[in-house]
Amino acid sequence: MNFLENLIHGKIAIHQEIINKSIKEAIAENQYLQEIAFSITEGAINARIVIHAGEGQTICVTLALSLGNYEFNRSKRFVELFLRGPAVISSCGLSIKARLSVDMDPDPSKMAGAPEGLISVLQYLNVKEDVITIDFNKIPGFNQALQKKLGFLLKNLEITKMDLVEEMIIIHPAIKFF
Repeated sequence: MNFLENLIHGKIAIHQEIINKSIKEAIAENQYLQEIAFSITEGAINARIVIHAGEGQTICVTLALSLGNYEFNRSKRFVELFLRGPAVISSCGLSIKARLSVDMDPDPSKMAGAPEGLISVLQYLNVKEDVITIDFNKIPGFNQALQKKLGFLLKNLEITKMDLVEEMIIIHPAIKFF
């Protein structure tokens, strides 16, 4: 099915190539995030994140995720992804399997010297052991991009259902005018 057929059938299919291309463009100027790539299979999202950690040093984080809770309406726009196993963190030939948790220190003076590009990414991610929550309302430029593409519909767009199928995320949207 092409994009228009999906709209006619009441759903939107987003191919993993489009997601990866958008992410690549978004991180193009980030000197710390070298790569973020997703592959989508039936019921799962596999993520590979490569972070520049120093001169010639990279850290690769590999995650297997499944779709959890989500809400996308006028006020809340978030999705929770559940880890299907431990994260694999690889660097210098060493692979570590671990649970993840990211805690941001609210005191900006303690973040002096921290990679600004990495800190800005973590502002819209909430990572707590087995759950990664992405808050789309905190992503810089997200609302403007949707407004540009969807116009007035953005304020009334809701997602009623999401499915993961081979290489695609299927979104079942609804427009609510109340």
